[in-house]
Amino acid sequence: MSMSIPKKFPKFIIIVATLTFFPLNIFALSYYSIESQKFDTTLSDKTDTIYTNPTKIYITQVTTASEELSRDPDTWVKALYYYSITRLYLSDIPYTYLLDESGLIYQGAEGGIGANPQLKEVDGAVTIGYLSNSTSLTNRASDSLYEIVEEISFNWGISELSVVDLLINQQEGQLSTMSTRESSGDFADSVKKALVDWKGYDEENLEYKVRIEEIEYEEEIPIGERLKVRIKMRNMNDFVWFTDKDPIYISVNDGEESEFAINQEWDSFSKPANISDKNVLPGETVEVEFNLEAKVLLGEASESFEILKFEGKPFENSDFEVKFNITRGDKQLVEVNSVKYGFVNIRDCRWYSCEILDSADNGEIFILEGEESGWSRIRFGADQFGWVNSAYLKKI
Repeated sequence: MSMSIPKKFPKFIIIVATLTFFPLNIFALSYYSIESQKFDTTLSDKTDTIYTNPTKIYITQVTTASEELSRDPDTWVKALYYYSITRLYLSDIPYTYLLDESGLIYQGAEGGIGANPQLKEVDGAVTIGYLSNSTSLTNRASDSLYEIVEEISFNWGISELSVVDLLINQQEGQLSTMSTRESSGDFADSVKKALVDWKGYDEENLEYKVRIEEIEYEEEIPIGERLKVRIKMRNMNDFVWFTDKDPIYISVNDGEESEFAINQEWDSFSKPANISDKNVLPGETVEVEFNLEAKVLLGEASESFEILKFEGKPFENSDFEVKFNITRGDKQLVEVNSVKYGFVNIRDCRWYSCEILDSADNGEIFILEGEESGWSRIRFGADQFGWVNSAYLKKI
């Protein structure tokens, strides 16, 4: 695709490669950031930027009719940025990264990896543009392209890559959008040759960092009641936390089942809550609430938690503990005391033929709700009631 563009701006021939941009603490590669390039970022309209989990890499060639720009990649990148916004009416430069013939890498879109500045059919794509009028990659550019593709795909678990044309769709009075079409030819062949050994990755390998900013809950709770816990945590990474595919979980340490779990309210007996279908930007704080059920023993109680996205990979600095005191309040309590069996069955009515709802081990404590014909009605959950033979209980 060629476009008539004044020589002071580069000529676009766009072939997109899905890349994901993230800062230096992810990349071992060095690159020129937006700050170092001194873009006037107030020009770009990022109010409609949508963040989508990166799933593919697009690679594209960018050409120019200006010999001056072709010899000065730094100025070329700046010209691309301003031309994209002021002439093409895009909300931002449509490249996550740009690569020049010497192998230097430049940050493009301000939002970084996952930012989609109104690109149609390009959701989840990381785009890399190659600055050159030549249809063949230089040796240095080939090496840098392989390294950046390898590192991005390793971090984000990406196995899909295409060389495509990036098409501009303009409508009067509206920001432009972009779409793609598969590309072929010498440039596509050169890219495929440079990436012949690239295999892609199926699993994400990012290291997640968080700061627990606030934990709020009551210090005492009557037995049988629920303790609400509210935590605020900040994204301490330089990349977006995407949760559409893999939620972020609050989990009991080491995945152990909790004695304070609430059936059908917790995600599982070890995970009380999660963050899903929400993108948490770098530096953003998100709030999560969950309940613990005070249903086992009187006195001091505690549970330790961590934050994780994948099993066995907790976020750095994510451990926190909830300590509280379980009181009896004004309730009559009973303790399981079955010498013969070591446990009792909790039934839905007063007889051994009644359905078993649950079981309880010796020493477990419950609220007594009433007694009738040698059977005791107990509350064994916040809203769960059942019957136990009174011979296997003692009042405390």
